[in-house]
Amino acid sequence: MYDVISLPAGPTQVTIERYLVHAHPHPRPYRPARLIALRQSGGVMHRLYRTEREIVLSVHEALAPQVQRLSFSQQERVLAYIEERQSSFGFYEAEEYKFYLLEVAYELRHLPRTDRPIRAHTYYQLDELLSGRPLVLRARSQKR
Repeated sequence: MYDVISLPAGPTQVTIERYLVHAHPHPRPYRPARLIALRQSGGVMHRLYRTEREIVLSVHEALAPQVQRLSFSQQERVLAYIEERQSSFGFYEAEEYKFYLLEVAYELRHLPRTDRPIRAHTYYQLDELLSGRPLVLRARSQKR
């Protein structure tokens, strides 16, 4: 298992931070990781998140029955995120999306960034992101 998966957040960054919810088309070939880092433009990461809960939803079908197994506050967060994202970025890539309900695990005050532009997901070791270095190197192949 990797320590951290880093995902490009782009135009959804503000919405993700507002509701502490992230979503991507399902399925995706991501390997398990303990934490999530979201990258802004320029590859900058300012927080690491723990996953509080994961859920796969069909965003083009009735949502209320699909989110019933979440707590009331989690339902509010997911539904508000979906509503805001539908009016801006949308859900056009797939029928199903995997949603991550997040909680802040670490603040990265030194604002580490990738050593070069990366358009896709990548992985990091936790100690690399907490090292205080402004440029961070991606994890080499690790045991799963």
